Amino acid sequence: WSSTYVTNLNRIYCLQKRVVRVITNSDYRAHSAPLFSEIGILDLFQINTFQIAKFMHCYRNSLSPPLFSNLFNTNSQIHSYSTRKANNYHMHHCRTNLKKFTILYQGPKIWNSLPTTITTLSSFSNFKNKLLEFLLK
Repeated sequence: WSSTYVTNLNRIYCLQKRVVRVITNSDYRAHSAPLFSEIGILDLFQINTFQIAKFMHCYRNSLSPPLFSNLFNTNSQIHSYSTRKANNYHMHHCRTNLKKFTILYQGPKIWNSLPTTITTLSSFSNFKNKLLEFLLK
């Protein structure tokens, strides 16, 4: 579901928001973001972020299959300049919107946007818990 345009996901997202309003017995016009946090579940777009971040954590800590061992590069591997973002993953250039849906683009984009307090965790269970906590804020 994540590798498509937002307009294609909006129907599912609207249904998910409707279900959350029914579960919480809220007005049909109630804002849904606080309701998701109240129940403690992720919305469709947060689930996408969560799944990609878990993949990137496995990649970063060499828990992914060897097939993925050279999938991403850090900025310091691309150039030798000492910059603030040298340890971030290098973002692939995308000529088309379709490539922006791939893990090659979304993985570094999401991983680089996470706080370092989360990305530096080595334990997978701690990482998942902190990431869920971060996304539910």
